[in-house]
Order: sequence, then C-alpha cells, then structure tokens
Amino acid sequence: MVTYVNPQASLGTSLKSLVKGFILTKQTEDKSPRTVEYYQENLNRFLWYAEKENWSDDARFLNEWHIREFLGYVATETHRWGLKGNGSETSWHKASHSTVHHYFVVLSCLFSWAVCEGFLHESPMVKIKVSKPKPKVVTPYTTEEIKKMLAVCNYDYEHNAKFLASRNRAIILVLLDTGIRLSELVGMTISDIDSETGSIKVTGKGAKERMVRIGKTAQKALWRYLIYRPNNSMKEIWLTEEAKPLDQSGVQSLIKRLKQRTGITSQGSVHRFRHTFALNFLRADKNVFNLQYLLGHSDLDMVKRYTAALGMEDALEAHKKASPADLMGLK
Repeated sequence: MVTYVNPQASLGTSLKSLVKGFILTKQTEDKSPRTVEYYQENLNRFLWYAEKENWSDDARFLNEWHIREFLGYVATETHRWGLKGNGSETSWHKASHSTVHHYFVVLSCLFSWAVCEGFLHESPMVKIKVSKPKPKVVTPYTTEEIKKMLAVCNYDYEHNAKFLASRNRAIILVLLDTGIRLSELVGMTISDIDSETGSIKVTGKGAKERMVRIGKTAQKALWRYLIYRPNNSMKEIWLTEEAKPLDQSGVQSLIKRLKQRTGITSQGSVHRFRHTFALNFLRADKNVFNLQYLLGHSDLDMVKRYTAALGMEDALEAHKKASPADLMGLK
C-alpha cells in the first residue's frame, strides 16, 4: 500500500522545524537560558544522529524503533557525536544511565509538545520506558579538602597572583557558604550584593529570584577580591584575567585545577559544594524548610536526600564508638 504524503503538510512536521518551534516555545515560556541551552544541545545531537542515519526529516515517519536505536547509540557508543579534540572527552566513554535518561526526557518533552500542538497524532515515545537513575550517595567535600584548596589560593596570593587567588578563594567560600548552583554563581552581578548584610540576590531555575547570605569569612574573601577586580563596565562579579565574564566552564576548570594541585582525587566539582553546604547547614539547623528555600528547591524531594545522607554520615560516625568487634576486644 502506497501512502500519499502532501508535500505542503509535511513542512509543518519537519523534524528540524519541530525542534526549532519547541526551542522557541521554551524561550517564550521564560525558561532560563541554561535550560533552553540544555534542550538545544541535546536535540542538536538527536538531529545529528538522524541525519547520519539518513532518517526522513518528516517526523511523522519516526517510530519507537528509531528512538530505541538512538537511545541505544547513546548508551553504548564511544566517541559519540563525531566529536574530536579538546572538550569532547566526556563523549569518549560509554554514557551513564543518567545520561540516557536525560535524552529520554528531552525527547519525550519534544514529541509531547508536538502532539499537543497538533503537528503529530501520536508521540513515538509512548511505548518506550527508561527507568529513572537511582540516586547516588551524596558526598560532600571534607573539611581537609576545603582547607587544601584554600591553601593553594593563599599560596598564589602570596606569590603575586593576587587577582586570580583572591577570586578563586572568594568563589570557593561563596559556593561553600550559600550552596548556590553554578549557573547562579556566574549570573551574580555587582548590584546583587548587599555588603552591609552579606545578602546576595540570586536568580535560579525558572528565573526565580531569592536571597541568600554569606558569613563574615566569605564576606571578607569577597571584599578582598573586589579590591583587585578590574573596575570596568562589566556587571558580572566574576571576571577572567582578560576582564571578561567568567563562564560556567571557566569555574569548572579552576576547581579542577585546584584539586589537581592539591592532590585531591575524590570525584565531583562545583556542584559538590552544594552538597557540602546542605549537609553542614542541616547539622547546625534541622529546619528542612529553611534549607529548601536557601537551595531554591520547589519541593522537599532533594532535601530528603540530604537528610538521608546526613543520617548515613552520623550513623557511620557513631559506629566508630559502637563497633561490636572492637568493643569485644577481638583480635
């Protein structure tokens, strides 16, 4: 049986056109630039794969097996997306289940939107199930690790790298004292800081604003950095040596370098400061609603993970005093 396709009708169901319309919709829904970028990057890779495999650009011809094939590629292929050179290292090994789930969620959002808009009759995702990744154990930086990173900053400061050293120290202490996200950190502006109270206005997911606070130690570090920060027209707080705004990859890189110089081999980078703040805050203040507000979470799901992690840490610490084998004096 031959299916007749109206060429004019297919224009509205072009896969590339649907992706463009979906991204425009997310932008008009006032999603944060980082969220829009996240959708765009993932869907660009989906389009790259569709073109590589010579799929029809008419989304009506896509079915569940196309999607399964793509997710299988993400899950098993090394050196994905045809990327080479610096910056492509994360695609050189098999993707985690979490990464596969991210693509599943993005594609589900795209095709659900296309159905709601009337471009497709049915989503090719309806029969596909990808389980949510199991939550990983929350592991904060240890006090010793924090001290080692700050010691490197102090060393650099004393050896005439005053701008970079004061900036890096301030970044570490602001992250540690607030638990803000990486995107919130790089989005901070001079006008967001209240130097009298230590309060900082940050813009989180969904362009939601909230106030956080830094203590005296972080305030002093930020004050010292601002002394050496170039007095230019840039509104962003964090700048590079070239006096340009420091972006997310720049912050990730500086933390990576600090860890390498100190010999810290534990996993995690910037986001791990968020875990460190959360667990230490819960130890001092048991109010989960305070923590929920400070972290900018819309619900208590993630906060519950922090309370569970705190319970685990406290239980392991208590075991040092209650080990049955040790108390029995066994040899």
